[in-house]
Amino acid sequence: MKFSKTVSVLLTAAMLTAMAGCSDNKENPSGTADKTNAAAHQTAGEENTSKNEKTNAPETDAPETEGETEPNTEAPVTEAPGDVPDSYREDGESGIKIIGRNGHYMGLMGCWGTLENCERYAAAVNKAAAGLSGVNVYNMVIPTSSEFYVPDDVTGFTSSQKEKIDHIAGKLSGVKNIDAHSALSAHTDEYIYTRTDHHWQPLGAYYAAKAFAEAAGAADKFADISEYTKVTKEGYMGSLYNYSKSEKLNGDPEPFTMYISPNDGALKTTYYDTSFQNGKESDLFVSRDAGAYYCSFLGSDDRIAKIETDCANGKTLVVMKESYGNGLIPFLTQCFQTIYVCDVRYFDLNAVQFCKDVNATDLLFAVCTYTPAGPNVKEVEKVIG
Repeated sequence: MKFSKTVSVLLTAAMLTAMAGCSDNKENPSGTADKTNAAAHQTAGEENTSKNEKTNAPETDAPETEGETEPNTEAPVTEAPGDVPDSYREDGESGIKIIGRNGHYMGLMGCWGTLENCERYAAAVNKAAAGLSGVNVYNMVIPTSSEFYVPDDVTGFTSSQKEKIDHIAGKLSGVKNIDAHSALSAHTDEYIYTRTDHHWQPLGAYYAAKAFAEAAGAADKFADISEYTKVTKEGYMGSLYNYSKSEKLNGDPEPFTMYISPNDGALKTTYYDTSFQNGKESDLFVSRDAGAYYCSFLGSDDRIAKIETDCANGKTLVVMKESYGNGLIPFLTQCFQTIYVCDVRYFDLNAVQFCKDVNATDLLFAVCTYTPAGPNVKEVEKVIG
């Protein structure tokens, strides 16, 4: 099945700047309104439930994230969950492709962008490293689901993210690259991405966070996922239904599984505005029953979070990210004494000076491929100056 490359490029470019996580119904830097739905999507006769349990092994059932959907007055006509053929193909609105996978519908967003933009991103990260003598600077570009799950018969829909990720890695200087692509590709048979949203599942973030902890010399402090409290919430319908308007996808909601840090009770989290003012103490896990889905940890993107932990190693990590980076944070609270989380789209300060002001020992850029390859590269350049 062919998909017009020209159409896909234009649609993807229009949506790149709309890629958002959890914000308070404000506009993102592109002028596109970001919306969050913390309520579960339910079909007729379906109950919304959550459960907390300790895990002994990674759970790979379907995940979820945020995204706002309009309520339906009629139940969509669709195959029963678990009966969707892998051969199913649908062209949704906004360039979203709907496929059948493992008995369910899955939405996919193509990823394009340019190598020129990737070089701009690498130059910005290099500039940050050059301005931070003695600080360990890391780069993690996170592939999205279309890198791994586009069927062979769907052509012209997306481009290679590995090519872009590798191109960036080859342009870095004084920066340690974290190979999230390899970390995730080893687990594509697990539920590391959501089916109905453009984000990854916290399980995927766990594997990427583990790769970072190993590179940062914190592998001995990184907790196995069996030590986390697993929380699952049923009935999620994410952003890809909003974009695609696919009633097939809308009729096949998924669960969302998050993992609460073993040292959750020892964490002190303070949220500041984007100028690092007006701090208010709250929780890292703003919804412990996963009822806010991808926003259940950290909540809104449009603020700065400071997390003080019980890891007395004197290490301070600053994370410059967009919404993909949120998923990493719960898995790093045992590796650093203090963690600052800043979204490049909303950050009003200079990242280099901020790292100096908070005495950062480590700086991690954690973004999905859309950001360095597409228009949002300008947001990274902006915070570096």
